[in-house]
Amino acid sequence: MNPREFALNLLRNNPQVRNNPNASELISVIESGDAAKGAQIAENLCKTYGVTPQEALSQASGFFGLPKR
Repeated sequence: MNPREFALNLLRNNPQVRNNPNASELISVIESGDAAKGAQIAENLCKTYGVTPQEALSQASGFFGLPKR
C-alpha cells in the first residue's frame, strides 16, 4: 500500500476524523491529489499553530523519525 492510500485509510476509519467537516475537506484533497489546495491547508495550519512551514517540516520529521530537513 502506498503512503497516500495508507493515510486515506487511517483518516476514513477514524470516527473523530470522519465526523469532522474540516477533516472531510482534507480527505477530499488527498483523494483528488490537489497539491495547491493541500498547500493552502498546510499554510493555514502553520498559521493557526504559529509555526513556519520549515518548523512544521522539522517537527514532523522528528515525530516520524525521518532525517531533518
